[in-house]
Amino acid sequence: MKVGIISINKYSKHLNFGAALHSYAFQQYLDKQGIDNVIIDYLPRFMKTYNMKYPFLSEQPKEKVKRFFFWLGYFFPNLTRYKKFMNFFDKHYRMTKCQYDEKLLGKALFDFDTIVCESDVIWSPHSTQGFDNGFFCNLPSLQGKNKISYAACIGYTNFSEKRQNRFRQLLKNFDSISVREIQGTEFTQQFTDQPVYNVLDPTLLLDAEDYAKIAVKPKESGYLLVYNCLKNNQKMLKDAKRIAAEKGLQVIEISVFYTNIFKNKVKLSIGIEEFLGYFQYADCVLTNAFHGVCFSIINKKSFYTYARGTKDSRVTSILHLLHLDDKFIDNEETLGAFEEIDYDQVYTYLQEEREKSEKFLTDAFAKGQKHY
Repeated sequence: MKVGIISINKYSKHLNFGAALHSYAFQQYLDKQGIDNVIIDYLPRFMKTYNMKYPFLSEQPKEKVKRFFFWLGYFFPNLTRYKKFMNFFDKHYRMTKCQYDEKLLGKALFDFDTIVCESDVIWSPHSTQGFDNGFFCNLPSLQGKNKISYAACIGYTNFSEKRQNRFRQLLKNFDSISVREIQGTEFTQQFTDQPVYNVLDPTLLLDAEDYAKIAVKPKESGYLLVYNCLKNNQKMLKDAKRIAAEKGLQVIEISVFYTNIFKNKVKLSIGIEEFLGYFQYADCVLTNAFHGVCFSIINKKSFYTYARGTKDSRVTSILHLLHLDDKFIDNEETLGAFEEIDYDQVYTYLQEEREKSEKFLTDAFAKGQKHY
């Protein structure tokens, strides 16, 4: 059996750490199972007008002037980060030699028996400029193959009637369906007669030791790590300052918000291996990002995660599964004592969820036996 993986990974806005790492983790997981697999170098339609190397040149339909000057100010850190990301993909991804957009993918001649549309917001029409046919295997080249969705994320589920009908039709392409969030799983089940399974994000299928193999140890020690993603959360930064002072720690922030350098030691241009290292060696973590939560859990760190609006379901879902609901902080809520986490108990729950996810994949891949 040979598996082709399609997702948002190499091409992501703001050079997203989570996007790069979930496909890395999924490929590593399949390698451990002895399954031959390749990541398809797929350029989604929403990234065709986005310049990752020079984001200030990208088309921005909203707040164009404001975004232009922000990304212009981030020019040199972004350039360094871009080079590090591309080096990571070259070194640690096993990809197709050819890059495909939706049109080319529809004409491709693949020898894959199974296609996996894997993780992240691949089913969110709000994130991908409408439903992307590549992420639904809705292309001629992918017909006649075993088609699996693994940990797909829908995000905001307020679909119009037209969009609901389209979603129902697209789901018919799949032989096996799984979704990453509890809310998304329940929502998807309304549009298909086949069972929809709730599974873990691929990053959670690996252990800390797996990431430690490529992580770069930071020069700093004794720090509270803040992973400040997409929205510059000032309350989180204020809380971090207070808690770090109480614990005798320094604050290290991973973000693109260069104006925060007057408040914290901000890591603007780190690569993926450095990102992993900062989580591995942190004393504790504050974050407003889903993958910030994942890598806090993987590395068994004390953490809290802050609300980020419509994107919170992905965070609250994994926290609920692992009985960590109290680690979610509303932005109006006062953060009290930084309590330790009983990770022996958490990992009991995590292992249960891993077994469910692994069973889903085993059963889904078994359906592909007829294709080769």
